[in-house]
Amino acid sequence: MEDGMSRIVALSMDGLGIGSEDVAGLAAWLDTEDTLRGCTRRVLGTMPEGALGADLAQLAVSLGSGGAATAMASVVVAWLRRRVGAVSVRVSRPDGSALELRADRVRALDAAGLRAQVDQLAALAWPGRAGQNTAGDGHEPT
Repeated sequence: MEDGMSRIVALSMDGLGIGSEDVAGLAAWLDTEDTLRGCTRRVLGTMPEGALGADLAQLAVSLGSGGAATAMASVVVAWLRRRVGAVSVRVSRPDGSALELRADRVRALDAAGLRAQVDQLAALAWPGRAGQNTAGDGHEPT
């Protein structure tokens, strides 16, 4: 059941060669989705000594409904399917609940597995969402 309140999830990436341009790229993908446009905020990491600026560390996504959670989950899964190598995206809520998706596992999923992965990620982002499915193979729950 949707309670009319927005919920914020954090998206962070890990993997060899992942940089701020990858985080910005995922943000751009999220912004192309109508229900998510303007809901993504870039969060800067700490500034290393001697650096001119901080690196983009993660994204904060404000979700206004279970539908927005599904849209976010769909974009993250689609974005990961286009990555090569050992890239992962960790989606976490302020209460510490999190789910980590790895590109290699997501790429290996069939259509039913992809739907299940989107449902699982959306359910994490918007608990109590109707029609949630907790099966999936592209994740590492934490």
